[in-house]
Amino acid sequence: AFVAAVSRFSLMTESIYAEEIQVKIKSMFSLVGAALVLFVSQASLADEFSASTGKRPFTAGLGILYADKPYRDFDSDEKSSLVPVILYEGESFFVRGGSIGWKFIESNGLEFAAVGEYLADGYEEGDSDYLRGMDDRDPSFGAGAHVIFNPDALGFKLAAVTDVADNSDGSQVRGEVFYKYRTGDWMLRPSAGFVWQSDDYNDYYYGVTNSEARPGRPAYSADDDINYRLGAVAVYQQKTSPWMFLAGLRYDIFGDEIQDSPIVEEDDQLTAVIGFAYTFGK
Repeated sequence: AFVAAVSRFSLMTESIYAEEIQVKIKSMFSLVGAALVLFVSQASLADEFSASTGKRPFTAGLGILYADKPYRDFDSDEKSSLVPVILYEGESFFVRGGSIGWKFIESNGLEFAAVGEYLADGYEEGDSDYLRGMDDRDPSFGAGAHVIFNPDALGFKLAAVTDVADNSDGSQVRGEVFYKYRTGDWMLRPSAGFVWQSDDYNDYYYGVTNSEARPGRPAYSADDDINYRLGAVAVYQQKTSPWMFLAGLRYDIFGDEIQDSPIVEEDDQLTAVIGFAYTFGK
């Protein structure tokens, strides 16, 4: 009986340990993806972070991310984290933060590419006391395409991706206009645009199922809606130096479908990052 009890305790301990490892791994990928997608959302990095050849060798670095998600009582300890920065620009293949892609057209300021993107939305129930009893909403991976037209300083981008990791099964369509200003070793890039999210996408990340409903947290089903976005990126890199210093800021204004969710208390979200990176082979 003693041996059996020890065996059951060992199996229970191993199960708990395995669950803790899974939670830590999911948290790590969530943090990494959140920061990397910040850069992706600022539009094509092919030109902004390009080397003198028009391409960029492998570039890696570290940043500090601040993301104030709109969920009720969102834990302040979850708002800041250290995250990596990864960039690469080849003839056709590219890695731009949380996005990978293949350019089919790149000519006269026009780029058409198939892309895969890390979708960093979501939360764990432990991120807020108000979310206790909710199922975790996992980050996901989307596949789609984008078109960028950037003949001069003023540019436009339209992108569409669909969740292919079987989490939300939803879609995003993003459009923006941006302006690139260069002075000396600085590049500044403000932008403004919209983000349409399908009903499946909004309902997964902001809805409340019947089984999750509690007093003060009623069931809620979200429809598709449009959010509005303002952003800015600043990059400093001397032409002869492999070191890059960068900062990004994004401000999202949510549509009514997100604002009306009982698990949401803010109608906007601020995301910011500051960091550095090293270009290998430069």
